[in-house]
Amino acid sequence: MKENGSILKKKPLYKRIWEARIAYILLLPLVVGLLITSYYPPVSGFYHAFFDWNPTGVSKFVGLDNFKAILTDKVFLNSIPTLFVFLIPRLAISVIIPLVMAELIFSVKNKKAEYRYRVAVLLPMVAPGMVTLLMWQKIYDAMNGLLTGILKLTGLVGPDVIIDWLGSEKTVIASLIFINFPWIGGTAVLIYMAGLMNISPEIIESCRLEGCGILRRIIKIDLPMLSGQLRYFLVFGLIGLVQDYNAQMVITSGGPGYKTYVPGYYMYVKAFGADMMGYASAVGVLIFISIFALTVLAFKYTRFGTEEKS
Repeated sequence: MKENGSILKKKPLYKRIWEARIAYILLLPLVVGLLITSYYPPVSGFYHAFFDWNPTGVSKFVGLDNFKAILTDKVFLNSIPTLFVFLIPRLAISVIIPLVMAELIFSVKNKKAEYRYRVAVLLPMVAPGMVTLLMWQKIYDAMNGLLTGILKLTGLVGPDVIIDWLGSEKTVIASLIFINFPWIGGTAVLIYMAGLMNISPEIIESCRLEGCGILRRIIKIDLPMLSGQLRYFLVFGLIGLVQDYNAQMVITSGGPGYKTYVPGYYMYVKAFGADMMGYASAVGVLIFISIFALTVLAFKYTRFGTEEKS
């Protein structure tokens, strides 16, 4: 085996490529597709951020003018704190609530019941995301929405009261954060469950014999053993939420006024509403830099349990 390995190492690179040509030919369509759909768009965005870009006409190089204009744009600057108003509670929800649900299902002793619960939390994924947003738009309808109807039925508000959940600056942000309540559908619960099921039963049993309560077991055993899942949901949740503007695009259109504008939605409006593609590309570059910086910080400062010892 060693002799064969040394012979392969002595062969020139082009000969090794030729011998594995079938594999390279089969990989070629995938690589080309990856370059076109995943690498070309961001590279093009970086390049055109320095242009007054007209995709169907002449593009003019403007240097850093787009970035200078963005840094004095009040709408963009005001969208940054709005982003964090959405980001912090939604990130906490996406990390904590599925973990709580996973712990509850893990505590169920009946295996059939546990299986049914796992299926139940996965079923919401069948509905497309846009359908869910449109459903919540109807729930928040000021005149005939389900939420207003429940409040009237329970007597918490009068029968003639109209609550404009999405049209009032006082309620719109809380309404968008509340979308997808109770926030447990999807694969997050199952990923946490997989981590919990990998914990040795002997460790859990020894913890129980030593008199550990459920809360102490979760803190001392479960959370350290789920450090990989926690970091995954924190980092990828951070990346996804900074980029997300689906609710603004489908439900509020950034309103009322500019109340629910976030940088991602502002980029979308400038690109496809104002036809300022170069300006929107510059906004995209700033969003990319922000996500990269936040991801680095998240990796640096999120160390749980066993990771700290290593």
